[in-house]
Amino acid sequence: MTLPIDVRDRDLYAPDQVHVNEAYRSDLEGILIPHEEIEDCVARLAAEITDEYRSNPDFYPICVLKGAMRFFVDLLRHLDLEVLYSEGIVYSSRYQAGPTTETPSVQFFNEDNLSGKDVLLVEDILDEGYTLATLRDQIEEFDPASVTITTLFNTSVDRDVNVDPAFKGFIIPDRFFVGYGLDYEERYRDLHHLGALDPEIVDD
Repeated sequence: MTLPIDVRDRDLYAPDQVHVNEAYRSDLEGILIPHEEIEDCVARLAAEITDEYRSNPDFYPICVLKGAMRFFVDLLRHLDLEVLYSEGIVYSSRYQAGPTTETPSVQFFNEDNLSGKDVLLVEDILDEGYTLATLRDQIEEFDPASVTITTLFNTSVDRDVNVDPAFKGFIIPDRFFVGYGLDYEERYRDLHHLGALDPEIVDD
């Protein structure tokens, strides 16, 4: 498997250097990863996953809602497997009405399908790791054959939990990004690029 693309030291593109919805331009400090580069990376991850699961009838990808929806759809569109497979979804959030907690709330759908499957857990971003660690541990309670993780964006923060995705897209700086599924207060998910949100918006 190829190494993730490290963009931690990359300068931001100005919003007018790429196509950005006019409604979002004033909210962005800049663009870290343009959409075309994200697309290339997703295709590369899909090729690696295809090599791993090409003839595996127990392949079972699971999308972590809501953030990973765009990544999940684009990733599976690029897969070229020789078997039929089904897909799953799971909803998880650490951000409820009260304070943020280390243990996220988790809601599975069709969890009975997990037994004996080679699960691929598809997440948009790996930051502190609590969400993915909880999801992995709870999936393992349903007796799958294996649980593997793929993440598109990965921060390099020190983590208190042990989470190591097998398939990784980018290594990004530890700051607030939006776009390609990542949101701030349920906005900006539809931004095609990965953009750095203006810190003043987050601090308000």
